[in-house]
Amino acid sequence: MSVRSGSQPEIKSLAVLPLKSLDAGDNSLGLGIADAVILRISQTGALTVRPTSAVRRYLTEDTDALTAAKQLNTDAVLEGSVQRANDRLRVSVNLLRVGDGTSVWSDHYDMKMTDIFTIQDTVAQQVASRLRLKLDSSQQARLKKQYTSNPTAYEFYVKGVYTFDQRVSARQTIVPAAIEFFKKAVEADPNFALAHAQLAYADAVMAVFVEPTEPKWVEQAKEEIHLAQILDPELAETHLARFQLLFSEHEGYQVEEAVREALMAQQLNPSVGHGELGFIYSHIGLEDLASTELERALDIDPTSRFIKTEILINDQLGDRYDDWLRDQQKLFPNEPLSGWYLLRTGRLEEAQKQIEEGLVNGPNVTDGALNVRPKKALLFALKGDFRSAEDLIPSILSEHPTKDPLYHHAAYFIACVYALEGKTAEAVKWLREAADTGLQPRALERDIYLNRIRQAPEFIKFMDEIKTHWNRYQQEFGGGVAH
Repeated sequence: MSVRSGSQPEIKSLAVLPLKSLDAGDNSLGLGIADAVILRISQTGALTVRPTSAVRRYLTEDTDALTAAKQLNTDAVLEGSVQRANDRLRVSVNLLRVGDGTSVWSDHYDMKMTDIFTIQDTVAQQVASRLRLKLDSSQQARLKKQYTSNPTAYEFYVKGVYTFDQRVSARQTIVPAAIEFFKKAVEADPNFALAHAQLAYADAVMAVFVEPTEPKWVEQAKEEIHLAQILDPELAETHLARFQLLFSEHEGYQVEEAVREALMAQQLNPSVGHGELGFIYSHIGLEDLASTELERALDIDPTSRFIKTEILINDQLGDRYDDWLRDQQKLFPNEPLSGWYLLRTGRLEEAQKQIEEGLVNGPNVTDGALNVRPKKALLFALKGDFRSAEDLIPSILSEHPTKDPLYHHAAYFIACVYALEGKTAEAVKWLREAADTGLQPRALERDIYLNRIRQAPEFIKFMDEIKTHWNRYQQEFGGGVAH
């Protein structure tokens, strides 16, 4: 759905910038109002709305609205300011058409702090009206949906969202801080379903990525999921929290159930779930579906490093190194080539240099945050030094005390070492381990590292089993049988 006004170009996309605080200090209120408007409009599916993660940086950047909108590649932008004076709230907003810079609508509000939800509701509805979005009854209901009427709970929730959004930079400290804010939100309003859902998601991230050996996080995530589902069964965030747990060791890497949860999230909010689906599809042999989902995810948020990295990983898991190079030059033009690409194209000396640097500085972004030691083992194997390659296996496994989301890549590299050495039984054992923990890429059919064992009965049997999985996934999620 897009918008056309007379002879004006269609408005297909919108950026809602954080409202600038006219008070010193706390920026969370302006971001919170923007986040609420983003959520309401994006859930309608009527046009593409940049997510909060894409606009958060404009809280601190001194960038005018039209410049920000051009950086975000949108057709319209909502800017504004907010000021709190005791129990009063002054809010000004301005909706601009980016093409000619004209104001489509502007307004200001002077209300009690307790009326903040009225402001969110009014702004969201006015934006939809001024952009002439054609909404059916269910879309109208999503636009008007109110998640809490408690200002204190909402303020803690907004601070939680603001904090949790920064988790990529420092999960160990950021996620626990976000959890505390979400807990305070649900303490202030125990019926605040969205806060319960976000708390569940944060608990799930703790369980999977931060403290995977601590069982309390899984228990807490499941409890919050249950509460959120009872309070409001129409929340996409609840399904994303379930997805996080299902595609992890804690729930035994239940691939199909995880996909179903992401699809349900997407039905409830068309703007979410694309990155999650692209990620999992690329790991289970549904390369074309992965590409479609990741393209849509990048269309929604062209600033996302996570999505850009996932696009490279999809190329890698598909063994498409020409596509990988094209995408790397487009998405990360200033980053070095990855160790995987250099190994795959036979540039072993360059790969060795890249790997040695990675052991000191950590993996670069084009390696998708994959650990470096498995690549060093593969390099030794490619050079025929199998003893040195095998000697690295214990240290590779020591980096994964649990079967975390990167473990299956380590298992795959170990399998490749054994395959290059011609040790079929060991190679197939580790390929099964990778498959059982969520890595079943289509590239197994053409992976040059596996050529030495390709005719072995054990490998043929393994591949027959994997192809059965591919066909089942394709039948349910791709509308046909894989070839």
